[in-house]
Amino acid sequence: MTNINAKPVSEAAARLGAYMKKLRTERGLSIRALAAQAGVDWSWLAKVELGKYGSPDPRLLWRVGRAMEVETADLYLEAGFGDAHGLPGFRPYLRAKYHLPPEAIAQLEDYFTFINEKYRADKEPEELSDE
Repeated sequence: MTNINAKPVSEAAARLGAYMKKLRTERGLSIRALAAQAGVDWSWLAKVELGKYGSPDPRLLWRVGRAMEVETADLYLEAGFGDAHGLPGFRPYLRAKYHLPPEAIAQLEDYFTFINEKYRADKEPEELSDE
């Protein structure tokens, strides 16, 4: 059984939990009401708010974001899924946006890496910043 009094698993998990709880309470929703609107399990949502998941399922975060009418990218960034440029990583984006199986995501990541290397390998960092 999960110890409810245990500390969050990471700073990102604590940040995400606090942010989601703030959004939910601002909207006057209980955990169960938000979970029902988002189509997620209320106990999962409660654990996210408590910071118990180091890497919550991005598909479920997407559902919660839509139910609260907030940018899913904001939830992803709070969860620590962001990259150096402040955008969600490719894998969480693909999983949330397209609901693809893991093998399809792996193929897309490989192809993206190939394309990225092909078109960016010969450019200097200054050239890339203007794109």
